[in-house]
Amino acid sequence: MKEEKKLNLPQSLLLLVLIIFSVAVCIRLKTGGPMIGLFASWIFIYLVCKIVRIPYDNVVAGAYDAIRMVVPTLCLLMAIGVMIGTWLQSGTIATIIAWGLKMINPAWLLPLTLLFCSVLSVVTGTSYGSVGSAGVAMMAIGNAMGINPGMVAGAVICGAMFGDKLSPLSDTTNLAPAVAGAKLGDHIRAMFWTTIPTYIITLIIFTVLGIQQTSGGYTAGDISNYITELNGEFHLGAVTLVPAILIIVLLLCKVNAISALGISSFAAGAVSFFVQHATLQSIIQTAYSGYTTAIEEGVLQSILNRGGMGSMLQYVAIISFAVGMGGMLEKLGVLEHILNAVVKRINSDGSMILVTLIVGYITSLISCSQPMSHVLTGRLMAPVFKERKVAPEILSRCLEDSGTMAGPMIPWHGYGVYMAGTLGVAWAAFFPYLFLLYLTPIFSIIYGFTGISIKHVSGAEVAE
Repeated sequence: MKEEKKLNLPQSLLLLVLIIFSVAVCIRLKTGGPMIGLFASWIFIYLVCKIVRIPYDNVVAGAYDAIRMVVPTLCLLMAIGVMIGTWLQSGTIATIIAWGLKMINPAWLLPLTLLFCSVLSVVTGTSYGSVGSAGVAMMAIGNAMGINPGMVAGAVICGAMFGDKLSPLSDTTNLAPAVAGAKLGDHIRAMFWTTIPTYIITLIIFTVLGIQQTSGGYTAGDISNYITELNGEFHLGAVTLVPAILIIVLLLCKVNAISALGISSFAAGAVSFFVQHATLQSIIQTAYSGYTTAIEEGVLQSILNRGGMGSMLQYVAIISFAVGMGGMLEKLGVLEHILNAVVKRINSDGSMILVTLIVGYITSLISCSQPMSHVLTGRLMAPVFKERKVAPEILSRCLEDSGTMAGPMIPWHGYGVYMAGTLGVAWAAFFPYLFLLYLTPIFSIIYGFTGISIKHVSGAEVAE
């Protein structure tokens, strides 16, 4: 078969500069985020293909193949929007806020949020489900308490990613060792070295931040006022918590996340109809357009005026264009040139670990997809690890320390977009508080250069 023509290194770098510039300009001018810049990247790629005479149909096929991988995420985003809207109309969020204000000390909200989301993500194996259920609830309570929403979102994301990384039920926890040729049990044990110490440090940091965090005027009078306002608009009670309890039970029973969100949304619609006396038309309208409250209190308005499938469509567009761009860049050989240039710098186990993490971040930045990052990085680095006789679980750990953890740190990555859209917090607001995500690769690098936890295998084991 005839080998497909690809870009050379100078052409690859020029195309990357154009793409980065267009995205940066859109973000800097505050014109709706990176969406238009990512859309422009498709035009740049088309023009480059025509100039260097590469068949564009073959290249754009790479975009569609990549997008197919994230279709479940796109559907999940829209399902989250529907669920949030129906939860708001049914009084589920209002009840969670009222009960949370009465029961939780604001000083302990951040560490409790981290622990709650961690436990749920470990037992369910899904960071998406953890953020969409426990995360949404804790954000509502934190906003009512006047706590920095970026901090609360940071605690939610760190907890969710902890489970995404360590749970044997997580897709990334199974994909990384499969790509690296490691056993699942060995992979999880290897990750304890980088994840557990960083998690303890993260918990301490959020505990200190929670104690130091001022409540922004949050007083006993505010509690009474908020609860009075919520009781005036909703019929609060245990029955309104049914949708929230239902989704947690479904996730624990390993029900598909989209199905769990849909069932919870239907339950919330039923509560809206029978308890809040909403009409069928308004329930359907809220599911698409989101909920609008009649409460005039500014803090409660910011919490309650959101949701709906329509609110997630911009995030669906960002992910589609970003992931499609990554697929085309891989087809054009752009990633291959950059990654090969980085791999040439390896001269020790420590530099090999460092390069693997860098490659993981580069593939995440360009592909905007965790699975693609794991596959590309693992495929490139596996021969290097074999040559240096380093155990495959160290490679799989590096794939998780970078490729899995990088997602929420990149504003146009599928994970970053999902977190911002679901939690209702701008990426720039929660980025400084992703302590677990920063610290994990640092520990991985330290271990690489010191030899701590770096397991070597014999020649026979490498061959096997």
